[in-house]
Amino acid sequence: MRRFSRVALHSVPVAVGALLLSASVSVAQPSAADQDAARTDAGISALQGIKQSLTNAERKQSSALVVEKRLRQDQNLARKLPDYRTNLKTSGDKVSVDIKATVDGALLGAITAAGGTVKDAQADSIRAELPLTAVDKIADRAQVASVKPAAQAITWTESAPQDRRQQVAKQAIAAATVSEGDKAHGADTARTKYGVSGKGIKVCVLSDGINSLKKSQDAGELPAVDVLPGQAGSGDEGTAMLELVHDLAPDAALGYATAFTSEASFAANIRALRTTGKCNVIVDDVAYFDESPFQDGPVAQAVNDVTAAGVLYFSSAGNSGNKTDGTSGYWEGDFVNSGKKISGKSGVAHDFDKGSATQIYNPLSAGSLGKPVTLFWSDPAGKSANDYDLFILNSSGSVVASSEDTQNGSQNPYEIVSVPSSGSGYRVAVVKYSGADRFLALNVIRGRFVDSGTLKGFSTNGVTSGHSSAANAFSVAAAPAAAAFGRPLETGDPANPAGPYPGLFTSASKNERFSSDGLRRQFYTAAGAAITPGNFSSTGGAVRQKPDITAADGTATTVTGFQPFFGTSAAAPHAAAIAALLLSGKPTATPAQIRSALIASTIDIGAPGVDSVTGNGIIMAGPALAALGVTAVN
Repeated sequence: MRRFSRVALHSVPVAVGALLLSASVSVAQPSAADQDAARTDAGISALQGIKQSLTNAERKQSSALVVEKRLRQDQNLARKLPDYRTNLKTSGDKVSVDIKATVDGALLGAITAAGGTVKDAQADSIRAELPLTAVDKIADRAQVASVKPAAQAITWTESAPQDRRQQVAKQAIAAATVSEGDKAHGADTARTKYGVSGKGIKVCVLSDGINSLKKSQDAGELPAVDVLPGQAGSGDEGTAMLELVHDLAPDAALGYATAFTSEASFAANIRALRTTGKCNVIVDDVAYFDESPFQDGPVAQAVNDVTAAGVLYFSSAGNSGNKTDGTSGYWEGDFVNSGKKISGKSGVAHDFDKGSATQIYNPLSAGSLGKPVTLFWSDPAGKSANDYDLFILNSSGSVVASSEDTQNGSQNPYEIVSVPSSGSGYRVAVVKYSGADRFLALNVIRGRFVDSGTLKGFSTNGVTSGHSSAANAFSVAAAPAAAAFGRPLETGDPANPAGPYPGLFTSASKNERFSSDGLRRQFYTAAGAAITPGNFSSTGGAVRQKPDITAADGTATTVTGFQPFFGTSAAAPHAAAIAALLLSGKPTATPAQIRSALIASTIDIGAPGVDSVTGNGIIMAGPALAALGVTAVN
């Protein structure tokens, strides 16, 4: 190595030495904002580099699968994304995936040969466990349209405050447990007055599982339940829902099937409950994250099929909050070109502000940690040619999560990421990578958009979506039958003032603050035909009034974990049971007549008239039976 002596250094002319010294002193250090921008640019450059180098097999996959694989293979890439996590759920070297394909024995055999396990197979989809290293091989098959991480499902229940759980548990020990919704909806007096009990009607439930079914039956809380073969599922929300139905319609026959095996299985079970199960009323409390807000997807299409055949279908509106109560974690509206990039690379960021200032980030609350964030836009399912991406950044500008699936004409208009489970200062950005402007729906599920530092949080109404918003389904909001849900929805959120609302609901009753709101804009028919061709903005499409009605939650069951049972998961079975009473009073009634009678019975608890949070209001059993023309016997 060549060395310089002190003499050599001192021999540098004074003028030159001074110039060097001056240059070293005048070098400006990058500002914090510049450093943040550099981190953002480096992360997104690396991610877009992946997107621009996809193989044919990788174009069929979600970005999470591709990036996870490449991060494991390329240490240099991992160094460029030090804070990045795909949050891909893996078991050892395997990942749970949904494969969209023409399913045959050859494909099923190929999955097994690659070390995978088939969990569920329908005509056009497979849920399987696959080694991450085998995903490319399966995706590369001509019959395979896409391979995505398994779509996640959620039920709409809320964990009750500890003191309330202890109170209800003591009541359950003292006497047989009956839902407070029985009295709140006037079902107890209606059964006596009109001589109805649900007899001759079958009500079927779809949820996660019925682990405690036998325990409830042994305690006299439930009769026999007709479970579709192999569809008992896992968990206990189904048991709690069945108890609520039985409390209000004690002589109705009961059926059950899980909705958690896969989204395709959920749709198949809806149809099977009608054909094999012979159900008159079906109720569920499940949502899959990838159900489109803008078009009836596979589950909604199954709901359409059974309602067209005369089944009454009830579904939870959701617990994602509402704009009126300031609990929304949802934003929808037209894409607005900010003229800015969140890095120096491809794509332009959406402007959330649309006013005097440009804001390309929507800040997330502390309660949004670990929550999924979804993005939809107004393209038809399986035919999106406009490419939007979704990014989560931390407070220092590092990209911590993203969803950058390719949309080039044969994919869904959908992206999903998860907020990290620890840390703070996270913000979400939407980027139009290429294509036309579209109407957007951004949802941090059960999280919130909030003001954070200099950033303003933006939210709107309209979070209710998916099959609960099917045209002929009853989307059910929640209101407390006893005390309202008292626990803060997240740290710093003022708790809902406690009730109680003894006896019947009154006009002073209020909806639960977590209950999801509408309205629901649709841009396409189930078959993918544009409702307003050429207009896919906020002035296009058609609007559905959702939720439809409101029913009780915060009610007692004997099922552990549901004492009491809060959420629109509890509201939907109360509504379904009331429908069973109406059908048992007038078996010849048409679905339209039942709907008309239920709406005629409602008590308005929200904004005057039909509103976006509670729909038509709280349904009441006695007035609904009277509106249907059922003759009183007492």
